[in-house]
Amino acid sequence: MSTLSKQDFKSSRWCFSLKMLRAAAQIRQRNPNDFQSATLTFFGFGGRDDTSIMKRMSQDAEGQRLIRERQALPKGILNPALYRNYPVGTLGRCYFDHCDKLGLDPKFISIESAKVSDTLPMSDTHRYIYYRHRDCHDLWHVLTGYGTDMAGEAAIIGWTYAQIGNRAYGLIALLNACLCASRGRFDVFKTAWTGYLHGRRSPLLMLVDWQKYMDKPIDMVRENIGLSLADPYREFYMQDAPGADKLKQKS
Repeated sequence: MSTLSKQDFKSSRWCFSLKMLRAAAQIRQRNPNDFQSATLTFFGFGGRDDTSIMKRMSQDAEGQRLIRERQALPKGILNPALYRNYPVGTLGRCYFDHCDKLGLDPKFISIESAKVSDTLPMSDTHRYIYYRHRDCHDLWHVLTGYGTDMAGEAAIIGWTYAQIGNRAYGLIALLNACLCASRGRFDVFKTAWTGYLHGRRSPLLMLVDWQKYMDKPIDMVRENIGLSLADPYREFYMQDAPGADKLKQKS
């Protein structure tokens, strides 16, 4: 049974915003790494397009529960330091190590993204679901094995497109691949496509209650939810990668 309202469907329509895309281009001219340009590009490409994932979740018993109870993500998703002392090899510790090694600050990413998303009219259900897939991005990096290099990002975003159905993810994956191709790495198109196919094979991670898994061995978690690791791919790093400001320099 669907739990969605007319407001939810209206809130999650796919539509371009040329104004946002122009603003993103202007920011990128000033600073190619600025994370705000990546957020504006996402929503400029129609990042509110969450009807597909809203339907999938509302037609599943666990999804209905998550929506009804507004089941929050574990606090450590935005504050990975909470997992610093978890046993080595657990999902929580792997997530902390991932963020610590790269200097990632998930709370910074969330706050910067909210500067755009919170100005948009969204229903309560839509905003809850958007926050859920937005804040799980780096957790999904850890679980799938895709890196944060440009090729890895193209793959995980392609994977996310298959999972969420938000066409902005598909366009961002294509944009990433095009940027790599402009530097001679045409193979990233295949990497992004492989990521998409992997996402179609994967279980729907939006339905997982992560709280009960963070202290479990990561291999056990993957096996329990039926998630396979990414296929091997060639990494590719760009100094002027969009959104690279999310990689905060560690002192």
